[in-house]
Amino acid sequence: MFQPTEDILALDAMFNQELVDCLPGIFYLYEVIGDEAYLKRWNNKHQTVTGRTPEELLNANLMSFVGEETQPYLKECFNVLIETGSVKNVYANILSKEDGEVPYVFEGFGFSLHNRNFFMGMGMDVSDLMSAKEQIKRLELQKQQKEKELFSIALQEQEKEELLQNVLLKLENIERQDVNHLRSKDIKTLTSEIKNHFSTHDNWRVFKKLFKEIHYNFFETLSATHPNITKGELKYCAYLKMQMHTSEVCSIMNISKEGLAKKRYRLKKKLGLKPEEQLDEYIISF
Repeated sequence: MFQPTEDILALDAMFNQELVDCLPGIFYLYEVIGDEAYLKRWNNKHQTVTGRTPEELLNANLMSFVGEETQPYLKECFNVLIETGSVKNVYANILSKEDGEVPYVFEGFGFSLHNRNFFMGMGMDVSDLMSAKEQIKRLELQKQQKEKELFSIALQEQEKEELLQNVLLKLENIERQDVNHLRSKDIKTLTSEIKNHFSTHDNWRVFKKLFKEIHYNFFETLSATHPNITKGELKYCAYLKMQMHTSEVCSIMNISKEGLAKKRYRLKKKLGLKPEEQLDEYIISF
């Protein structure tokens, strides 16, 4: 540690260098002169992280430890410290000669000594925290993308079902009117294939698989809590879990808002919810 000059010997009685060197983060003590702050005390961690010599650290300006883009923000935090006497949760990248910019969270507390103003505080490395936040952000973006895919699958399936239903109705109508036995037989075969599609082809499996990649045990937990819940109700609960808008759900389920309201009422009653309890909040909690 660089030896202090005579003008700040009074600080020696207040700080134990061995103690501050044991702190897990960087320690600093600045003297406030006008609108600027100059470093007067630090610990070994501060010196190691910044990569500066004791001569470079002594009387270094506060702003010299961050990049130009961060200085306006740091200046605002410094002003808060001057006005209120303390500041916490200041997130900024500290400049390091070896590692470039290292994310830290800082705090400071002001005090006066012999008619001179100072502030001291600590900074903690939050590299792991910032990495975790970035990972969470990436996962959230992936989740949003998958939910868009889920919505698209559900909507496409509904549109296809409607189309096949219309074709089936028209074919059955032609079958009843057609007197040609051969054509009638072909139409029966076609209608049989379409009906078979409704009984065997289940896009719900695709939807469910993709949904479980996002919400894991949602279906299992909900079904275990409410064993009598049907597949159709599970599907609607999945839409609630995705926080779809009412208009989107009505479109996918091909149901009116009034019909959806009745469905919600029956489901809420089936789940045993009290009148004051919200169905959406209950489903989202799973």
